[in-house]
Amino acid sequence: MCAQPLRLAVVLRGTALLLLLVLLGGVGRIGGQTYSRVPAKNSELCTVCGAELTSEDVALIVRGRRIPLCQADVETFLSNQERYFSNRQPKSALFQEDLSAAQGTAQGGISQGWFLFGLLVLSALIFGGLSGYRALSMGLPPLAPFFIGFFLNLPGYLYVISRPAAQDHLKVPRGLVKVPETVAPAPCPACGEVNHPTARQCLGCGQELHPSQLSEVTRA
Repeated sequence: MCAQPLRLAVVLRGTALLLLLVLLGGVGRIGGQTYSRVPAKNSELCTVCGAELTSEDVALIVRGRRIPLCQADVETFLSNQERYFSNRQPKSALFQEDLSAAQGTAQGGISQGWFLFGLLVLSALIFGGLSGYRALSMGLPPLAPFFIGFFLNLPGYLYVISRPAAQDHLKVPRGLVKVPETVAPAPCPACGEVNHPTARQCLGCGQELHPSQLSEVTRA
């Protein structure tokens, strides 16, 4: 007995929503895409003929864009909406929306070819950076390994890490830190630690040093 009133309430609610959509202008579909119809605003121009619209005309909301139309030009737009809607799209060399495309990247304006090309460039930059950093941490010049990793990707990176390290690679600090560059490194006479030529104290043992050059602070 309770099912019939519930079913009747659902039917009445659906009917009310349908009437509301009709009063507001309704909802339709263009090439598989849903659009809504709303009243036009005064001083808007028709997308098809360019005439000034009144409140008796309509506007279609297609993919988030408002398309004002005369009542007489609605069917014209619906029959060839790709032509008129293209004037409302952002112009770009790489990204052009395609309403007739399937859901996915192609519909958003990115073709599968450009999408794969972007992934290839991203992969090249990642492996190029890894190869250059690995070479730098091994005491090797990073420029050539960067291009090896950039063009060869994973095989290039494996080649770079298989190369022998330079003899003084242990002096290069680990991690993403700035590598200090000195004009003439001065070893400590007590422990042999390499110090900056302007250092007054050894970084390794604390021995007092006699700097061979003046620091920029002292010069100032």
